[in-house]
Amino acid sequence: MASFVAEVLSSAAQLEKEEILGKLSTLAKKSDEMKAEIQDLVTKKYKDFDPCYGESSQLAEKVEVLSEEMSCVTEKIESEIRGQLNMSTGEFQSLTRELQEMTSVMTVLERLAKFQDLLENRETALREKKYSEAALCLETVYGLLQQTVHDRQDEMNIMTSLRTECEVQKQKFIFDLGDVWKEHIFWTTADAGAGGEWELKLVTGETEAEVVQEMVVAMAMMEVLQLKIKSFGEKLLSCFIKPLALNEKVTIDTKSDSHTHILSVSVTSSQKVSGSYVTVLDNIFSMLNYLYIKFLKFTVAPDSSVTLMELLGMEISNQAVDVIVKECLSRAIPTNRKDLEHFQEVVTRTELFQKQLLDLGFIKSDNSMLTDYVLNVDVLFANKKCQEILEQARQMMTSEIHNTTAISDDQPLGEVTQLDSGPSSKKTRRVEISCEVPLSSNTFKMPTCHISSSVNSLMNLAYETLHEATESSPQCAIQMFYAVRNIFELYCGVFPTYHRQSLATLPQLTALHHNNCMFIAHHLMTLGHQFSKKLPTTLNATFVDLIFKIKKIGTESFQEQLNSQKTQISESLKGSNGFSGVSDDEQYFAAERSIKQCLHQLTHLQNVWQEVLPVNMYRKVIGMLVNTMVSELTDYICVLEDISSDDARHLHSLLSIVLEKAGPLFNTPTDKADNLDVELQRNVSKWRKFKELHLILNASLQKISDRWAEKKGPLALDFSANEIKQLIRALFQNTDRRAAVLSKIR
Repeated sequence: MASFVAEVLSSAAQLEKEEILGKLSTLAKKSDEMKAEIQDLVTKKYKDFDPCYGESSQLAEKVEVLSEEMSCVTEKIESEIRGQLNMSTGEFQSLTRELQEMTSVMTVLERLAKFQDLLENRETALREKKYSEAALCLETVYGLLQQTVHDRQDEMNIMTSLRTECEVQKQKFIFDLGDVWKEHIFWTTADAGAGGEWELKLVTGETEAEVVQEMVVAMAMMEVLQLKIKSFGEKLLSCFIKPLALNEKVTIDTKSDSHTHILSVSVTSSQKVSGSYVTVLDNIFSMLNYLYIKFLKFTVAPDSSVTLMELLGMEISNQAVDVIVKECLSRAIPTNRKDLEHFQEVVTRTELFQKQLLDLGFIKSDNSMLTDYVLNVDVLFANKKCQEILEQARQMMTSEIHNTTAISDDQPLGEVTQLDSGPSSKKTRRVEISCEVPLSSNTFKMPTCHISSSVNSLMNLAYETLHEATESSPQCAIQMFYAVRNIFELYCGVFPTYHRQSLATLPQLTALHHNNCMFIAHHLMTLGHQFSKKLPTTLNATFVDLIFKIKKIGTESFQEQLNSQKTQISESLKGSNGFSGVSDDEQYFAAERSIKQCLHQLTHLQNVWQEVLPVNMYRKVIGMLVNTMVSELTDYICVLEDISSDDARHLHSLLSIVLEKAGPLFNTPTDKADNLDVELQRNVSKWRKFKELHLILNASLQKISDRWAEKKGPLALDFSANEIKQLIRALFQNTDRRAAVLSKIR
């Protein structure tokens, strides 16, 4: 139509142009003829002098007529032809615009027809299970929708509807592809006793291979394949790879036919089984290789070499390798130097396994996590050894502490291990000095006592570890040395916390804990020195800085127990009602009961402490508690304002119970005291004052005065003048004799 309009416009313009040109041509001819006639007339008149008036008049008329005709032509050109030309140009431009609009509409209609054809082709392809062709149709539709064919294309309702329809069709297609995936790849999980069974069914046999390949390519084109592979990989990791890495007691079973392939993994026990790493690696490779052959070999595009196995590796290879390292290869790391010599077999097998994974495409060539791990064997050995040491140490610290071991002269761990002597002159000089100034045989020797067997084992572990460190490489030796330091730092944090309740309520365990801390501190004084010459010189091989910390937790715990016992003694004595009016039977029994409670408590402590604590330590702490009791007894009696003779006699009887029972508290099965009174006075600071009070309660005024002896007698050593006066006023009636005695006491 556009060409027809252009042709019509061109013909009209051509006709008008030819008409005007024809008239102009006629006028030109007439003008030329007129010029010839005028020339001929002039020649005849002025050259030949012929008379031609008549002819001149005729020529003049012809010129005038010609002039009029020319004027008419000019007017016609100006009035008609020019307007018609302008009008035809406008019409031509309008028709051109209409032509362009019609062309755009035709293009849109052609595009719509193409859309319809593509969508119909997609449906046909879906029915024929040509999923890649269907995906290509959708991609083409989306590509065409991105092209602009009309300035107002976005305002066209049909284009908006078409975009919506294409999006709906795309999502439906993706959903259909998901259904196809589920028809060909699906998991089943079933409990199998204490373990479990996971099964993967792949409908990817020869009869279905083409359909699966079409599905994979279509998913890749629709950009959903990566998500499917990620989901598949996560399931594979949790159901197959982790069980295989954690437990080599796993059964892998495969079943195949022309239509279906089944891969199943069965775990017979839920417990982690440590064993051969070779079995684990073989199982994992067999599983991945089977999946590659039966399913993961499919490519993501016809002209691409990228397989599903490579996509799977991109998603889970790092996680899978990490699981294999932590749960399999870490178990192959030896914990003693003898096994370390055969570790090259592990390295070789791991390198082969990495190559197998690389050939499958599961890992990339730059992924060397497996070989990097096993090649770093020295550090791995040291790390595992140190971890094992700390685990053993923690188990010892959290075990029962009431099982004890005696530390005595014949107990090797009760003595400092003998150091190697060398030929240096410096050592020789030290020997000479020690000979000149002999030391006590008890120097650097633990006193006889009991410690927890677990702490004894803990100390043995420290010695064994340091001994092994001296035979290891420098880097390993450094790590093992610090592992031993960590043992004792761990002890400071774990032991008091884990056994807090027992240490607060059981005096025997508190005493054991005190001994344990002293025992450890005793060895730490020289532990570093014993091994320093065989350890790397870069190490400051000492444990001295830990001694104060370890002693502190032992003494603080024991001090808290002593304070608790003192509080119990004080609470018991409060039941005596201040020891006033003890001549009354009820008051006497209350006072007697409070004293016997204290003595019973002390006897119980004797039973649980006397074999545990060193003798000197035991007598010191039992003396502190006895001192608390006698000190409070003395204070109660000294503040009484009135003590009748019957009260004095009963008080004397009550104090006699203490005098009788206190001495045997200082005897131990291994050390009988030769003189109990000496031990009492040595360890009970208020004992002498208590004995003097016992004497005063049954003494006369004269005897009290004699023992004061003008502040030179034994009474003056423990009592002040005011205290003696208070006791005399309470015990004796106001007489001249009492006044005379009081006047002598200043």
